Order: sequence, then structure tokens, then C-alpha cells
Amino acid sequence: MTETLLKSWNSNVELEELANKRRTGEITRGAVSSTTKMKMPTEESGRVVTKEVEVAIFRLEGGIRAYCPASEFSAHEFSSLIGFVGSIQEFVITALDLENEIATVSVKRADEIKSAAFWEELRTRKDEETLSKEVYEGVISGYNPQSRTIFVKVNGTNCFMNTAEWDHGRIRDIETQVTRGSKVEVKVLRIDEERQLVQVSRRAAIEDPFDQLEQMKDMEGIAGKITNVHPIHGIFVQLDNGLEVKGIKPRSLQEPDVGDIVSCRIRTIDKESRRCKVVIYAYPRGKKQKKDVASFLFD
Repeated sequence: MTETLLKSWNSNVELEELANKRRTGEITRGAVSSTTKMKMPTEESGRVVTKEVEVAIFRLEGGIRAYCPASEFSAHEFSSLIGFVGSIQEFVITALDLENEIATVSVKRADEIKSAAFWEELRTRKDEETLSKEVYEGVISGYNPQSRTIFVKVNGTNCFMNTAEWDHGRIRDIETQVTRGSKVEVKVLRIDEERQLVQVSRRAAIEDPFDQLEQMKDMEGIAGKITNVHPIHGIFVQLDNGLEVKGIKPRSLQEPDVGDIVSCRIRTIDKESRRCKVVIYAYPRGKKQKKDVASFLFD
């Protein structure tokens, strides 16, 4: 069902604000409040035609509305824009329909402006050999489970990240961590100007937990959580810095269960091999006793 476009502005002051932004080409921020199908003027083969298209409806400060056809939302084609509802986007005002009081915007053109400046910065940093030193804020735009590739938009530029570059430790349930629209800090690993590719890394932008282990190795006790108890591979403990390490325990201590909180001490650290062992020596909350399977006989 095609909806009727609601007016973008409600006063001459709001119109003047939009007109000034359009004239100067200022990049503006707004939230995607909804998406729908609408009849809008769109450009096809160099001429403007009115047709039904998917549209992202933006809300700006003060209640101003703006409309972005799917073709102007991204250089990439999405099956639907519904996944972007609630996200903050940057765009430029491209047209003001004074007769119908409608403002049309383009996220894609804003991306092109930001991307041009970003690529210029990357070229300079590559020449100065400082490419990997700067930390950038990006927004997760998607994830491909087949190639295990995370897509991140940085300064209007679509970048990619291998799953291994997400974190320092073992990566589990990556799909639950890479929510579209969430912000993430990254460093640039390499650029390919010919193919217009930018590879980024979240891992490179966050502190290595093995550096933290060096500061913790002399502590009397460290809290951990049992994540796995395997009959062959043994016990695994997640420390409070998120790192999962191998755990060993004395025979006198009861066998742990997944989810148990334990007290432990660092025994060995091998940063080069990315391995660490801790000794579990107590259950600070007390060891929860398993219910005897035959106890129902006495209930």
C-alpha cells in the first residue's frame, strides 16, 4: 500500500533551515523513524519519473521530516531498509518540493563526500607509514556468514573485517555480536586503491588482554567463570577481561560445572602462543551441590 507523504516542514523558519543546508551542502544527521513504499520523483536514465519506491523516513531535530529513496540510501542495494530503522544516518538535502512541502535527502551523496576525504587521509597516512596508528569510529553495516566477513562503514566508506580481527580471544557466536547499526572502533590494516578496498580490525584497536595478564600474574586471587568442562580437553575459564584460558584444579577440589564462579591464580603465561593456565583453588560462592537423581524417593 502506498502512503501519502506528510509535510517535511511546518514553518518558514524550518524551510529556511533546510534551504540553507541544501545551498551549503552541509552534512546533516537524522534518525530513520520508519520505512515504507511511496510514490516519489526519482531519477532514471537522466530523467525524473514518479514511481513507487521504498523510502526511509528521517526525523531531524525539531520534528522536521525528510525522505530518502532506497536508491539514494546506499551505493549497495539492500533487499529492504527495515533493518536500519532506529539508526542514525548522515545525509545531504538534495531537493525541496515547495508545492508539496517535501524535503528529499541522500545518504549516498553524503557518503561520497566523506569517503573522498577519508581516502585522501588514508593515502597520506600510507605514504607517512602511519596507516595503522589512527583509531576510527565505524558502524557495522552487515555480516556475511558464508565468507565470515564483517562489513563496517567508516567515514562514508564501506570497509571489511575478517572475523579473526574482531577480538583477541576465541570468537564464539559472532552473529550475536555484530549487530547492524552498532558502533565499533577500528584501525585500518591495509588499503587497495585499485579495487577500492579498505580492511579494518577491531582487535587492533582494543587492548590485548594478554598485556593485562602480566599485570594480574602476581595477584592472590582472580575471579573467573567456567565456560567448558571437557573430558579430553579439560577445563576452560573466562576471566573478567574476557579472555578464556585453560584451568587446572587440585584433586581435593570438586569438579566444576559450566557457569560456576571460581577463584584462581595465574600459573603460566605464553603470550607468543596465546596460551595461559590458571589454577582453580576455591568456589567463592560455595560449590552448588547437584541434586541426587534418587532423591525423589524421599520427597
